[in-house]
Amino acid sequence: MSSAQPQPNLPKVLSVLELLTEEELVELNRIIIARLRLMQQIRAHGEMMTFRLGQRVRFTGPAGELVRGVLTRHNRKSVTVVADSGHQWHVAPSLLQAD
Repeated sequence: MSSAQPQPNLPKVLSVLELLTEEELVELNRIIIARLRLMQQIRAHGEMMTFRLGQRVRFTGPAGELVRGVLTRHNRKSVTVVADSGHQWHVAPSLLQAD
């Protein structure tokens, strides 16, 4: 959720936080982290499905270099790209572009 959008539930949640014990807050934290991870996985999966195995893709490497290659595998949070140079990369789908 973007900070620019109205958040009608946030004040309600914050008022309830004052009533929780430390143990309940720790459990709530565990639940929130699990929910955030699930949301990230769903988003990554959606981005991943826009690319097919064998497709030529490109992305900018960590040193700023343009890397071109072939998508060879969908992983849990990333995709595997074998670059034209032969180097294998694990890349977040959001960083890829079709080549």
